[in-house]
Amino acid sequence: MKKPRILVIDDDEAHRSAMVIMLEDEDYAVEEADSGESGIQLIKKRSYDLVITDFKMKKIDGLELLKLINDMDPLLKVIMVTGFGSIEHAVEVIHNGAFDYIPKPVDPKKLKNTIQRALQVEKKIKNMPALLARSRQNRTEKESEIVGRGKHISQIMKKVNEIADIDVPVLISGESGTGKELVARAIHNASKRSSEAFIAVNTGAISKDLILSELFGHEKGSFTGAIDQKKGKFEEANGGTLFLDEISTMSEQVQIALLRVLENNMIDRVGGKREIPVDVRIVAASNENMEECIARGSFREDLYYRLNVYLIELAPLRERLDDIHLLTEHFIESFNREYSRNIRGIDQEALALLKEYRWPGNIRELRNVIIRAMISAKDVITRHDLPPNVTGLKQTGEEIRFRAGTSLPEIERESIIKTLRKVQGNKAKAADLLSISRRSLYNKLAEYGIEDSDFS
Repeated sequence: MKKPRILVIDDDEAHRSAMVIMLEDEDYAVEEADSGESGIQLIKKRSYDLVITDFKMKKIDGLELLKLINDMDPLLKVIMVTGFGSIEHAVEVIHNGAFDYIPKPVDPKKLKNTIQRALQVEKKIKNMPALLARSRQNRTEKESEIVGRGKHISQIMKKVNEIADIDVPVLISGESGTGKELVARAIHNASKRSSEAFIAVNTGAISKDLILSELFGHEKGSFTGAIDQKKGKFEEANGGTLFLDEISTMSEQVQIALLRVLENNMIDRVGGKREIPVDVRIVAASNENMEECIARGSFREDLYYRLNVYLIELAPLRERLDDIHLLTEHFIESFNREYSRNIRGIDQEALALLKEYRWPGNIRELRNVIIRAMISAKDVITRHDLPPNVTGLKQTGEEIRFRAGTSLPEIERESIIKTLRKVQGNKAKAADLLSISRRSLYNKLAEYGIEDSDFS
């Protein structure tokens, strides 16, 4: 029987090691990450049944990590470990979709029971409809084409075709979620380098201690943990295109190394003694105003002008309202095909609400809203399938009385059932009324064995 695979994320080595040993003693297949950034990289590459993460970590804390995991795989279970001072934040992450939280010091018995409950829910979810059992093998973005018919998209595609075969660096600017990587891929695919590799690196998601090694590679023994020689992203992209996202987060040391590559097309591996020639086209991107970064001294002006040979600026989705309907239809068609669903579309009322919303997360946020709406939709997506931040619904409740001594799980189960009865089984609306995410509601339905017959 295959062992459940668990990923432990904690930047405290002692706590992380103790957790790994504890789990391995329970016969789980355990892997570990020393930061939220490295944890995300592992989740992108491999399939896990459960993630256990510390709440308080440098740079990416537990809440931010949970949001990133939810973007990649909304059904991957996350257990949060937290100190006393972070309990109120742990409750917040429960509302944002975490399966449960465990206070420090960790009680081995409570940890064991919580893991068993999470894995049982995972098993039940795999028996739910295909959309809920989202394949762990399809985390990468499948919507690789640029979608839109408006004036802005036409101008972007004109620029892509204009610059594709002129082998100079390109800088793409725009808010998070506007599709900067899609534009970079489009440039690569339209260029003479299209038959070679396209390598994407989010420089903001890599530890500052590891980014030089990640980009330029390292020699065996060059630092603690460097047990083998490793090629970096520049060598992997040799002959092709290297996409560097969130360049404003790069340290001074990395900026100097990148500037040197742009000047002479040579790299040095960490710990290396010889220069290595590379032929790589660089497409960079940032969601920050780079001129402001230069003004405050966090980004080198000479590097900025090296990267900004050709600029492509992406407008936020709120300025592209004409494309919302087309994007929505594209996502529905794509998810229908991927998950064997048959949602016919979206009604006019729901579409109007999408066009009224400001979309701070841009196209990425719209994509997540549509996939979650398709979980509860029966035939077409209606306003009841959209989250409250989009519909503007007020969260209200109904008083539910219990006798003294009723256990908390009993109270929670009865509250969920009564709420579902009140909304005629509409799970999206029930999640709104209960002030939890839809993902948390599905977790609870599976955990408590609540069937449609219990509230219909």
